[in-house]
Amino acid sequence: MKKLILSIFLCCGLTTNIMAQNENEPFKGYYYNDEYNIYLKIDLHSDGLIVPEHEMFGKLPGYLGKKYNSFYWLITTKDIKNKKKAIVEFINDYGSEDLEASLSKKEDGTIILKQLNGSDLKVPNNGKWQKIPKEITLKKK
Repeated sequence: MKKLILSIFLCCGLTTNIMAQNENEPFKGYYYNDEYNIYLKIDLHSDGLIVPEHEMFGKLPGYLGKKYNSFYWLITTKDIKNKKKAIVEFINDYGSEDLEASLSKKEDGTIILKQLNGSDLKVPNNGKWQKIPKEITLKKK
């Protein structure tokens, strides 16, 4: 019986620790938008993400990609303003276009990506470039 009670307390303690870690790192995770088949993988709290098939860029704070495609927008700089807002700079993997955007974290866990300055965010789609709206919602997976 003592082992059962101890196990329950241990599980509760681990769960609380995991939840607290997410609150301390609000700009970390995998977010997606099904309408445009894009996703945002971020860890703005460290520079620890490697872009698939683009290892030459080293570790970055994040990237935006398109499902079933190897084209990426890389996050090169980040500035976390508070637990709900961050400013990031993207550059495409060709190095030909860049832009500044804000990331706003909502209570439901979604992130609003809003393009502020620079090039338009666009991704390949059926052999053409598809512009992404200036403001787009991404859901946490």
